[in-house]
Amino acid sequence: MSTYYGTKGQKVQGIASDPSVVQEGQVWYNTTTSALKVFKNFTDAWATGGNMTTARQALGGAGEQTAALAFGGNPNFAVTEEYDGSAWTAGGNMGTARQYLAGCGTQTAGLGFGGYVPPFSAATEEYDGTSWTAGGNMGTGRFKLAGCGTQTAGLGFGGYAPPAPVNGVKTEEYNGSTWTAGGNLGTGRRELGGLGIQTAGLAFGGGSPGTAATEEYNGTSWTAGGNLITERGYIMGTGTQTAGLGFGGYAANPTGFMTEKYDGTSWTAGANMNIKRQKGGAGGTQTSAVTFAGNSGPPTAIVSTEEFNGGTVTIAVPVSQS
Repeated sequence: MSTYYGTKGQKVQGIASDPSVVQEGQVWYNTTTSALKVFKNFTDAWATGGNMTTARQALGGAGEQTAALAFGGNPNFAVTEEYDGSAWTAGGNMGTARQYLAGCGTQTAGLGFGGYVPPFSAATEEYDGTSWTAGGNMGTGRFKLAGCGTQTAGLGFGGYAPPAPVNGVKTEEYNGSTWTAGGNLGTGRRELGGLGIQTAGLAFGGGSPGTAATEEYNGTSWTAGGNLITERGYIMGTGTQTAGLGFGGYAANPTGFMTEKYDGTSWTAGANMNIKRQKGGAGGTQTSAVTFAGNSGPPTAIVSTEEFNGGTVTIAVPVSQS
């Protein structure tokens, strides 16, 4: 039987923490976590996941690829579903049924806010993994907004609040009970994408009319970032300000397959989605994301889920201490 030493000509190194610089195929033993690890590069790719129970669009989303949360949506659903990485199951219904809302947080600590009821909503709800409870109302009710952050440190920005200007600039910060005003966006917009955390958020894209503009939030104010390769509205996103993922959406020239990756400065092209999608929900990271529902050609809502895997990953195999 071949051995690592026989194949590579070196022994597996035992170290207390994972190395900061690694190469494809490198193997090491982490003595702190008692795990044998290997570093692997993956080609970006979208794969089909489990279908949702309820077709919908213009919904809220939160969580991770293996623990996602979907809630609300068109036509004014209160229905919540939870994803475990392969299948969706029913969660507790929202108190206020709505569409075009924003969401953030995790599957067991989610946040849903804003939306269209009609005419629009300022309502906030918090999810504990089982049921929704009312939180503090936003200062400005609106829909087609974006959000990011956590249940106790959320961020809501942009959107539409008739009869105010069509493309909103207002930003609000949530502390787990109340919303307070933050710095205004430089480019007013609705139907935009959002990702990151309250003190390091990212706003990008937007429709009516379409824009490719990206802005970065530092907890106080927004500054210009690198433009998207393709301007579009109804774009979905997830990840962090320095490792973001934007995908799907709609522009004058439909771009619903396209994925872009943000590194804190500029966007680069990623693998195309398998189907066109806009107005969907999303969760996860730049290298392990999930998107669900939406539509692939208005007006019909869809139930499909796609999972994105890309970049690099460290695979760990626990080793017994016998």
